Amino acid sequence: MLRALPDLFPLEAWRIAHGWSRAEVSARLDMLYERDGLAPPGIDAATLCRWEHAERRPSDERIDYLCRLYRTRPDRLGYGTDHTPGEVGHLQRSGIIDAYPHTTEESEQDLISRITNARERVNMFGLTRNFYGSEQMLPVFEKKAAAGLPIQLFIMDPYCESRRDRYRIEPAEAAMEDPDRYVREVLRPLGAVAARYDRFRISLFNFPCSFAIEEIDDVCRVMLYGHGKRGTEGPIITFTEGSSSHAYLVDQIRWLERLSQGDTPEPWASKGIRVRPFTLDD
Repeated sequence: MLRALPDLFPLEAWRIAHGWSRAEVSARLDMLYERDGLAPPGIDAATLCRWEHAERRPSDERIDYLCRLYRTRPDRLGYGTDHTPGEVGHLQRSGIIDAYPHTTEESEQDLISRITNARERVNMFGLTRNFYGSEQMLPVFEKKAAAGLPIQLFIMDPYCESRRDRYRIEPAEAAMEDPDRYVREVLRPLGAVAARYDRFRISLFNFPCSFAIEEIDDVCRVMLYGHGKRGTEGPIITFTEGSSSHAYLVDQIRWLERLSQGDTPEPWASKGIRVRPFTLDD
């Protein structure tokens, strides 16, 4: 409001934004005082007008009650300046340690680097994940699998109903529309590497998803999928261990692991949810 009406003073703008008259402000201030067991001040409209137009300054006590009334800070009412530095702590508390606006060469190198340096686990969940079967990624997977690192890929079944529905809302060029081609060019090369190592497993799931998760040691990278957008256009956010967001994403992977054991509990069984191993016979 102050940007649109620069002639307004802050205290006056807060009152107008609430749709109150000065008489209403006075009455509401009286109520606050009475709740505190104090005598209501009965501030008249003329005094409020002088406060609002910076002709007089209210006492510190009155400023405190005005802040309580409008649920804000003194500097936002025009009394003093907020010298607090920009708040970035909420990003740290949420566990965000890195982010990319969309898939780029830099984001792909970040993924490769994290897998190359992984020491405990690599778990991946998403739609087609074409990049996993690329010439850049296959040697990385093979090297880590040969070193005994447990690797799990959870990829949407290219023949399931959910995948067909999913790609109806993406641009045609975003999808590998031919499932046979996808199996031949992506799944089989990955499967050939996995077949040589017991701790490298590929599973196919048959339900929709709105994001991809890459759990690498103690971090989770998540890529968001949007409607009418290619998967590579979605933002990528990395969360570290110890945050609720990281715990949420890890729980998704643990859920997939449980389903991949072959005993799907209710209510998932009756909904037709399935996570099954991929083999070169598929």
